[in-house]
Amino acid sequence: MAISVVCSKCRARFNVSDKFAGQTGPCPKCKNPIVIPKPAAVTIHEPERPATSSKAGRIPTAPIVFKEESPSPVTITLIIVGLLSLLLMAYAAGLIFRTDSGTAIPVWLLALTAVGVALPITRLGYTVVRDKEMEGYTGRSLALRVLACSLAYALLWGVRGFLLPGDFETWQWTFLVPFFLFAGGLAAVASFDLDWGVGIGHFSSYIFLTALMRYLAGYPPI
Repeated sequence: MAISVVCSKCRARFNVSDKFAGQTGPCPKCKNPIVIPKPAAVTIHEPERPATSSKAGRIPTAPIVFKEESPSPVTITLIIVGLLSLLLMAYAAGLIFRTDSGTAIPVWLLALTAVGVALPITRLGYTVVRDKEMEGYTGRSLALRVLACSLAYALLWGVRGFLLPGDFETWQWTFLVPFFLFAGGLAAVASFDLDWGVGIGHFSSYIFLTALMRYLAGYPPI
């Protein structure tokens, strides 16, 4: 590799082989002694690590990676076993409280069941339908949101029982379905920041399970 040299006296510029680096020789034009410089060492620096916080006075440049915290297999198993147990208890309650005029389960037990069903189905449903590209709720925040959403779902069943306490025609649901879907979807959207379509689907899973339990207990599904 050639070294570019400039004579300090006559300002002549010429190239010298790098094998003469560090030696002294005459300028080919004015014979002025010139010390051939050694080529500068090239240091390759490791790329600067992206900043992960603003503590260093720089805007973070590292990509934000959300750690997925899915329920453990044990938790999922317990939830599924709990849901199956609820179905069995609904069937057993229908046998226990069955009379000649039909099933007459106490109101307090129906209300307790509505909340008890909502808790696991709401928690499991959020895990399934939430946006995996966003950081999910965990810990106490998740527990409070599940509780709030579950109470809202159970309350909607209570409203249904208050508005239509007995048997009713199917056409009556034509006017009530939009209200219930909107209210249930709103509860899911407000609790878990879901999209409207996903929130309505989340609420529908609760309706499906409770309707199945009502059927097993001897009540009209809806």
